[in-house]
Amino acid sequence: ENIFLRFVGLYSLGLLLFFGFWLISYNIFPEGILRDISILGRLAGETAAETATKEFIQIFSLNLVGFVFILVGNYVLKVDYFSYGYLVPLAWMIMYAVTLGTNSFNIPMETRMVVSLSVFKRSGLWEMMAACLFAVATDSIAVNKSDSILQESKPIPKENRPPFKREKWLAVIAALLILAIAAYREAYMIITI
Repeated sequence: ENIFLRFVGLYSLGLLLFFGFWLISYNIFPEGILRDISILGRLAGETAAETATKEFIQIFSLNLVGFVFILVGNYVLKVDYFSYGYLVPLAWMIMYAVTLGTNSFNIPMETRMVVSLSVFKRSGLWEMMAACLFAVATDSIAVNKSDSILQESKPIPKENRPPFKREKWLAVIAALLILAIAAYREAYMIITI
């Protein structure tokens, strides 16, 4: 039940997937292969907003849509210690890796970014960090549980569901703050470049 350990585990798994898929997509897939496919990308548009504040609101809001999917996944099912909401940031990190490796952004970079740790200077992995923290902070809201992926899930009676404790609220707030900072940094980078 340690939020920090679960966060480190989920984010570490996400980083392994991210760097693996980034390496593969950079070396195998053609540039721009995912451009105009992403629904959220289409919502973001092909041009930047007029101000960093407007761009921030757009980026932050679109990321919150992902957070809603995390909540829904966590609410629907928990298999042993793995909530379905965990799949959202993992899938998000894979999509970001392929997008980065193929330079499939709606507002593309001048050239594809070579696989390196300098990616931490960008906002994407910080947004994913916030998503992982949010996922582990809200994983106790499940209404169904299964002991394994091969077993049928069973409803969790309301009286048996754990309370949403103070440390979980603090983790949710921290996740939203990290997301806000990362979204503003991204907005600033988009507007000033």
